[in-house]
Amino acid sequence: MPLGKSVATMARKLPPTRFPDAVMVQYYRDLKKLTDELGKVTLSVFDEHIKPQIKLYQTRQDSRSYSVDGPLDIIRQAIELMKGLSLGIFSSNKILNTATRFVNSINVFNKKNMQDQGRVRGIDPTQNEPWLDEFMRTSIMENVSYISTIRDEYFPKVESIVYQGVKNGSSPKEIREQLVQRIGMSEKRAKFIARDQSGSILGQMTAKRHKAMGAEKFKWSTSKDERVRDSHEKLEGKVFEYANPPAVGLPGTDYNCRCVAMPVFE
Repeated sequence: MPLGKSVATMARKLPPTRFPDAVMVQYYRDLKKLTDELGKVTLSVFDEHIKPQIKLYQTRQDSRSYSVDGPLDIIRQAIELMKGLSLGIFSSNKILNTATRFVNSINVFNKKNMQDQGRVRGIDPTQNEPWLDEFMRTSIMENVSYISTIRDEYFPKVESIVYQGVKNGSSPKEIREQLVQRIGMSEKRAKFIARDQSGSILGQMTAKRHKAMGAEKFKWSTSKDERVRDSHEKLEGKVFEYANPPAVGLPGTDYNCRCVAMPVFE
């Protein structure tokens, strides 16, 4: 068989690099479960403890004998109650287990995909991976930090919504609606983390394993849907050296990127 035909046959049989959609969706579901529980606690404490005090504050505001310390103190205590309850939702063990499960799932998914690609070359790029343990630990701890920021960024906003609402004379209903919007923003943050980290970790793993199977170059491949940004669509099908990737970085490593790298063999 002519060499050119042999290479063409090999290229046709090369399995595509796949994006871990199912892993991403499961990670989002795990994070959304945390934000849903946080939202339930927020609204429950608001309805039971804060809402009555807002009404009391506004009712007494016109009274000359009124002192604001009582209602505002109870509102402050209620917010501290929210924070305390959230520590059980975003516990250290729960966050660590969620991040670990996610990163392990990405590794299992990518490992199988890279083994399938390497088989075309008669190579298993995952047999000797001295970089993997440290990479896994670092990725897990990064995601622990990302998950923790959901809660850390949440309560300063909640406090601001409640206190500004009381200060500006907003109704309990208006304040509650703002809290619901804030909960929705945390859910969007969870979705961003799930998609962003799925692509980023996958892209870095793929690069290391492609180089281990002898591919020093890669071809950019987008997800080919309407969500592909223009700057990435322009890279579709182009070949780059792993040592000299485009300005946006490796496929998957740009924020919220779902592109992947196809190995290019000399």
